[in-house]
Amino acid sequence: MSNTFTTASDLATVAAKIVGLDLNLAGHVYRDVAADFSSGQGSTVRIPVPGAVKTNTISIYNTTVPLVASELNEQGIDVTLSTHAYSRVPLADGHLDLDITDLARQVLAPQAQSIVRYVETEVAAALTATPETTSITYDPANPARSFTAIRRKLRDNGVKADAPMIAAVGSDVFADLLDGPTGSAGTTFDANGKVRGFTVVESTRLAPGEIVGFIKEAFALVVRAPRVPDGASFGHSVTTQNDDGTSFAVRYIRDFDSALAIDTSLVSAYVAAQALPLAVDREDGTVALVENGGAIRVLTAA
Repeated sequence: MSNTFTTASDLATVAAKIVGLDLNLAGHVYRDVAADFSSGQGSTVRIPVPGAVKTNTISIYNTTVPLVASELNEQGIDVTLSTHAYSRVPLADGHLDLDITDLARQVLAPQAQSIVRYVETEVAAALTATPETTSITYDPANPARSFTAIRRKLRDNGVKADAPMIAAVGSDVFADLLDGPTGSAGTTFDANGKVRGFTVVESTRLAPGEIVGFIKEAFALVVRAPRVPDGASFGHSVTTQNDDGTSFAVRYIRDFDSALAIDTSLVSAYVAAQALPLAVDREDGTVALVENGGAIRVLTAA
């Protein structure tokens, strides 16, 4: 049967929502996502670091001393977009007239999921590039103790006490947590389902015995939806915001190749993932950037 296509905006939105909802590791890092960035500004995206000012004091009876002005200096961290992630699927007349009854399910969903896999791989690569911390010991019979040690190191690095913490773990570590002590033998999971304050995310993209404890701001995922070329007759760039807070941006183009007499379905985005230094407010009007300060990586295998 023939397909009835909706607007390019609808299809782009479907693709972006699929990607955003399927993110695992990438759903727990800082995201800078847009579909309306300015052309001609280069491939570098600058992530702002909140500035800090020093608090000054003066006597409550002061009548002669002028107030001191504090300088506010903001910093930025550069992320370079160098990769265009895409999925291009040719669609012959036979596909469109006879085989495909639901474009979103049969074509768009697999294309969007291919982008998800790429994004997850890039974020996992950023996490696993964190230098290993060898001073933390691991006991598979009581794995939560390692999370306590990771928590302490993050605090020592300057991570604030109110910063939500995430732990990406491999399959062996997650299995140890599931079988960890309970009741009178000890506590593995907190009452809220976390482990020593960490939201635990299992990922097969990490080594089975790997743990990366981090805060969201320790890693950045930058995504830009490319503009639709002037020569494309059916296309749209869009950013979506899902109910769970995840977002993504993609460009969708469907065009006709007259040389082959086929349609093509193209889903794409510019993607970059990298570690960010930890911004530590020294409480003296300065902010220090500590390399790898917001992430601790432990390899439990001997």
